[in-house]
Amino acid sequence: GELLRALGGVKASASLLGVPLGHNSSFLQGPAFAPPRIREAIWCGSTNSSTEEDKELNDPRVLTDVGDVPIQEIRDCGVEDDRLMHVISESVKTVMEEDPLRPLVLGGDHSISYPVVRAVSEKLGGPVDILHLDAHPDIYDAFEGNTYSHASSFARIMEGGYARRLLQVGLRSITKEGREQGKRFGVEQYEMR
Repeated sequence: GELLRALGGVKASASLLGVPLGHNSSFLQGPAFAPPRIREAIWCGSTNSSTEEDKELNDPRVLTDVGDVPIQEIRDCGVEDDRLMHVISESVKTVMEEDPLRPLVLGGDHSISYPVVRAVSEKLGGPVDILHLDAHPDIYDAFEGNTYSHASSFARIMEGGYARRLLQVGLRSITKEGREQGKRFGVEQYEMR
């Protein structure tokens, strides 16, 4: 919040926040490179920046960019995942300190979903409703022994009580554990047909 206040406050209603984390991905590496690529696509001039509500996304009063959380640099200093997740949550909360600013978080692998949802839930004062569109439920207890795996983020969200309702739509690759975890947490899971 101090940096935002020092810059004269926030005028936009949404802000891009990059979280270039990729080490919790179990297969393909590269999600950490996504935030700058997404920004490049947004601001390249070939997209239509108009919205249905007559707002222009390229207007700094609508959308601003606060940069990336230096998550890889922090990790390179030997910081463990528990602390990294805390850093991500606190970064999201910092963006939310300037009302009416809401974060539009650019990942990174799916493991960032947990600290982002935790931050939003805590900042708003209670659990949130989530519509999760994905082929995978990401609800393993600890995929390949990693409780912060990209495939375990929704287990952490549900354990923490950060979601009041979780709807997972478009599932096509769900295991027995994924179904059991869904039942355990009362998740509404809809598979592709």
